[in-house]
Amino acid sequence: MSFWKKVLGQEDLSPEELSKREEEQAQKKAQRDAQAKVIRAEADRKREERRLEKEKRKEAEKQSMERFLGTNPGFFRKSSYSLNKETFQYVENHILEIDEKVLAIIEAEYDKTSKREIKGILFALEDRLLFAFVRGANQYFEEFDYAKMKGISLHKDGLSSKELYIDYNRSRKKFDDIIDDEHFKFFLHAVNKKIIEYRGHKATKRSKTTTKQTHVNANENKYEQLEKIASLKEKGILNDEEFRREKEKILNN
Repeated sequence: MSFWKKVLGQEDLSPEELSKREEEQAQKKAQRDAQAKVIRAEADRKREERRLEKEKRKEAEKQSMERFLGTNPGFFRKSSYSLNKETFQYVENHILEIDEKVLAIIEAEYDKTSKREIKGILFALEDRLLFAFVRGANQYFEEFDYAKMKGISLHKDGLSSKELYIDYNRSRKKFDDIIDDEHFKFFLHAVNKKIIEYRGHKATKRSKTTTKQTHVNANENKYEQLEKIASLKEKGILNDEEFRREKEKILNN
C-alpha cells in the first residue's frame, strides 16, 4: 500500500472484500437504527404512561373536589381545596365510607384547648360531624355524633368571621376563624337539620320504649291478679263459677 493511500485511509481491496465491508457497515447501521427505535419506543411509552397517570390523577382530583364542594365550587373554594388537599384526600381515602354523603364543608380553627388551636376542615356528613387536619406527619381527627348535640350558637369573630359553639354532651366545642358567607349558612342549615332529625329519632325511640314498658307492666299486673284469684279458689274462698267470672274480667280488662 502506498504512503498516500494509508494517509487517505484507502486500501487495495478486491471487489468481494469491498462488498463484504459495505454489507457489514450496513448491518451495523441497521442494528444502531433498531436500537435507536427501541429506545424511542420506550421513551414514548413512558411519556404516554406519565400522561395517562397525570390524567388519572386529574380526574380523581376532579371527582374528589365535586364530592366535597359540588360541581361548580368557584375559584376560592378550589383554592381552599388545593391548600387543604392532603386533608381532603386522606378523609376520602381512609375515613369516609364508599357511599357516605358529604352535606357541607367549611374551613375552621378548632380551639381544642386554650393552648391548642388546630386549623382544619369541618365536614358535615350524613351521620356525623367530622373535624380533620392533615399536613404531612401531623394529623388530627375528631368525630361528633349529631344525636349528642344539644344545640349550636354563633358569635362574632371580627368583621367578616364567626365563632361556632356546639353544645356536645356536657361540654362545649368552639370553632372560630370561619368566613361568614353563603357556604357557612348552608353548613349551619345542614347541621341544624341533622340535629333536629336525630332529636326526633331519639324522642320516637324513647316513646316506643315507654309504650313497651307500659305494656309489660300491664301484663305483669294481670298475671299477679290471676295468681291471686287462683290462690283464693284453692283456699275455697271462690267457687268455680266465681273464679271463671273473675278470670274473664282480668283477661278482658
